[in-house]
Amino acid sequence: MKKYSILIVGLKCYSGHIREFIVNLKKKNPQAAITLFTTDKTILSLDGMAKSADRIEVLKSTGVKLPVITTIINRLYLYKSLLSLLFSRRFDIVDIHFPKGFVIHAMPLLRRMTRNIVITPWGSDVMRVENEKDIRRLTRIYSQAKHVTVSKDSPTGKAIMSKFSVVPEKMVELKWGGEFFDYIQEHSSEITTEEAKARFGLEGRYVITCGYNTQQAQRHEDIMEAISGVKDQLPDNLTLLIPCTYVSYNSLSEQKRQYVESLEEKGKELGLHVKVVREHLELNDLLKLRMATDIFVHVQLSDAGARSVMEYVFCNKKLVHGAWNKYKYLEDYKPSCYFPIEEMEELDEAIVKASKAQVGELPQEVKKIILERGWNHKMTQWNEFFESLIS
Repeated sequence: MKKYSILIVGLKCYSGHIREFIVNLKKKNPQAAITLFTTDKTILSLDGMAKSADRIEVLKSTGVKLPVITTIINRLYLYKSLLSLLFSRRFDIVDIHFPKGFVIHAMPLLRRMTRNIVITPWGSDVMRVENEKDIRRLTRIYSQAKHVTVSKDSPTGKAIMSKFSVVPEKMVELKWGGEFFDYIQEHSSEITTEEAKARFGLEGRYVITCGYNTQQAQRHEDIMEAISGVKDQLPDNLTLLIPCTYVSYNSLSEQKRQYVESLEEKGKELGLHVKVVREHLELNDLLKLRMATDIFVHVQLSDAGARSVMEYVFCNKKLVHGAWNKYKYLEDYKPSCYFPIEEMEELDEAIVKASKAQVGELPQEVKKIILERGWNHKMTQWNEFFESLIS
């Protein structure tokens, strides 16, 4: 492994994903000197960060509500924080994650810190940019990058090249990994289903898990209606579990919290036992949530290969899945835990079928495909790319 210094700029993006990236980069290359520049103080308390990042610089923000003054003060904080980094060291690489338009103000200082500016989009940050001002700013940011870590042939890569005028030569195919796949591989045998259910107060219950976040696109109400219509054919001890664990429940908007409460009321009206998991879960408890599940229902309107689906499959849990979301490894190998539907009218029948079915071993080919999505595998490619920039 080669030694290199890298500044990761993770402003206004989900701290859990940044933690995953840094912890697994350090795990892959202990010689990498990693500095994180972020706006999120919660990163300081996340598991593994203290051992992985050599330095974490948290950008202050102001509570001032006047738009012009707020912008000026925030920009001053930005410059002050970056200057402290500039005076302390230069970096072999600066990797900007989830770039936002305001990062344009940081670019002059970032360019003085390194010869290798890399941009790492997360997909959603690209697809949601429609404002012309933001597109112009991001076009200037992308123009100053040496590489963009997305395949030029992927939908995200094509959107980047089109929206921000990025030349194909800058695009490097590096895929995001999932540390939870590696964690499941290492720890799932240590936890029984009943122990997992006890963690959530579901001892002796038959658990159907409904989606994996509070987005209405998960179609929670449709799932409830389908279950209600066939509940006489399902176990009497049925619990419908609704996870709201992607972020802290308290950080949800009032609208989101009202939506969750409406689901609980809807469940009561339909005579269903509904439990909402409101707490943010670390890896061990996330594994228990997967292990506590008997059937996972995934009928989201659209997705891009949701990791949660792969996690439930890797735990060999029954999956009732909307086949309009294409999962090639499931379609090719058809594991016994897989119950696809072509349209929502089939949902109730598929849930009943899954509840009565016996599940065999997960095919080794499916396990291999899922593990190749893990950080243990993906980070090897990222580290090799970073090393190539300093050779």
